[in-house]
Amino acid sequence: MNLPDIAVVLHDLSLLSTHQGEFLFTIQKPLPPPAGFASWLDYAVEAFSTRQAWLESLWETWVDDTAVELDRDEIRESARLELHALRKAASAADP
Repeated sequence: MNLPDIAVVLHDLSLLSTHQGEFLFTIQKPLPPPAGFASWLDYAVEAFSTRQAWLESLWETWVDDTAVELDRDEIRESARLELHALRKAASAADP
């Protein structure tokens, strides 16, 4: 059964139907970041799990003598540096 595409907007929330009949919710206005964080990106960098990236690097050292085991603190610091670089590039792009 094919449903027609539907778009309903209620205050700051939209309900959209895809061509497969699945429903997607979209937010029209950004939510405020969690307390203690300047943005959702800051929160994401500080809250994401570094475990999987570290484990994958560890496993890689078992099969590749040239591989290096990553440090979990360094993984997070790399994410912070990337976010800082993005912000710097964005501010340089503003006229």
